[in-house]
Amino acid sequence: MLVGGKNTGSSRIHGYNVHEALLQKGISSKIIHRGNRKLTRKQKLRLLIILKKGDLLILQKRKDIDLSRLLHLLKIKGVHIAFIDCDLPKCEDSLVKYFDYIICTSTELTQLYQSKHPYKNITYIPDAVEYFALNLPTPVSNKKAIYFGWLTEARLQNIESLKLLFKTLEWGICTMSNNEKADIQWFNWRDKETFDIISKHSVSLIPVDNEEASKYKSANRVLQSLAIGNIVLCSDITSYREVINNGENGFICTSPEEWLSALNEISNQDRRDDIVKKGWETAQNYCMDKIIMNWISFLNL
Repeated sequence: MLVGGKNTGSSRIHGYNVHEALLQKGISSKIIHRGNRKLTRKQKLRLLIILKKGDLLILQKRKDIDLSRLLHLLKIKGVHIAFIDCDLPKCEDSLVKYFDYIICTSTELTQLYQSKHPYKNITYIPDAVEYFALNLPTPVSNKKAIYFGWLTEARLQNIESLKLLFKTLEWGICTMSNNEKADIQWFNWRDKETFDIISKHSVSLIPVDNEEASKYKSANRVLQSLAIGNIVLCSDITSYREVINNGENGFICTSPEEWLSALNEISNQDRRDDIVKKGWETAQNYCMDKIIMNWISFLNL
């Protein structure tokens, strides 16, 4: 059961993509509901009928309190229940008590769940890269950075400040989002053109704001950028630090001086080539063929 369609990032990355990878491994999988609308009484009855003892129901960010009765009845039938989360707010305890497995896509979120539910079977599985450049990409040498992703007002303000900073070194920043204020209107992640647009920029700019939810983010945009040959300049949160070795395969920046220092470093062609190569090699460790084995092992499939 997914919270959204293929253009909802979380539903696509650890919903559809995982579903398709399971099928490729010969494991029976079916998407039975998508979208954040509440289930009707008829839909709930259908699930009670079709799910049998020993089956596994995976809830991808479905935190609807009104699912509790359904989950209770499914547990009585002997159906196993797994839950995937990638952001706040944390799922209510009244639902968590029915989960046999909890998967989180960042270390920080995993630790939050473990602190609240120390006796639950909880693990961290990183997001798999969605799209790889077929061969080691040739580094782009323009002075263009791109921000792609969800744009809140706080992030817009952050990016506007960075635009002024980058301009001092004659760098430009482009935004790509489904927000009407973005430079590039972006709605369809399934289209390869999305990745082509990102890869035409030298740098993927991945700042985070000061909101509490930011620390729980996964590293999917960092990994996707490395996989297509972009140099990553990102803020300092745990999930990014787990992927980026500062100055080797990308840059972690915490001050205006560090953002500018990173831009100066990649003005050197040899440095840029080396960083892109190491970043692309890092991303190989997060391909779906490897990540899906973590799912299969944890869920006893």
